[in-house]
Amino acid sequence: MASNRPRTRWVTSIQSGFADTFQLTLGGMFGEGPAWQTKITTGLTNVARAGDTLFLYGWNTRDTPSHSNDYQAGVGYKMPVWRRGSQSLALGTGFQHWRFPSVKTGTMDWLIPGNLVYQGRAGRVPVMVTSDSWTLLASPLPAGTLLHTQAWMEHPVLKRDAVKVVFRHGPAHTYSWNFYGTNGHRVLRYQTMAVISFGDITIDGGWRKQWGQQPGIRNNQYWQFSVTKTFTR
Repeated sequence: MASNRPRTRWVTSIQSGFADTFQLTLGGMFGEGPAWQTKITTGLTNVARAGDTLFLYGWNTRDTPSHSNDYQAGVGYKMPVWRRGSQSLALGTGFQHWRFPSVKTGTMDWLIPGNLVYQGRAGRVPVMVTSDSWTLLASPLPAGTLLHTQAWMEHPVLKRDAVKVVFRHGPAHTYSWNFYGTNGHRVLRYQTMAVISFGDITIDGGWRKQWGQQPGIRNNQYWQFSVTKTFTR
């Protein structure tokens, strides 16, 4: 009997752009900035079930004044687990390596990530909630778990055959259980982003405001801009 699962496809995306500085979800900022940031992700979709993804990724941030580099790399798997009407839920995990010479005395980390993505609607407004966790398996810094949760509301600005423009905004929050020796509520942010899509190219730019939730974490503002090209086979 023929399978209803879509055929497996190879998808690669290359993203490059600039950001204010290199900033951790814990709240700290490193380097003078701007930071040139590049990410490459490649993998297979519809591997074991419709809509799942098995992928490899690498991400690098380079402080332009000092030429210092901090990077991540890893393997991951995401799959949809529930859908009802306009609502859906997807889960993911994997294995990651972080090398951040700019952070404290320098890090050489091995981690297990977790990812949850909920999509639905609040009235007519599309809503997406993501929750990302990282658990340190090995690090020169104290091991623990970090949780970063974001909520996005999306408003269409322009939708034509060739071009789509949307505006996204929403809050973000970070909580730590001894990750790098930190604990408790770390930061609260409000994020905004404009996204322009045409064909296999996406251009996005955003700004966010951060409020530190502990002494020593600065309130600050942060901007970023990037271009992404996607290849599908």
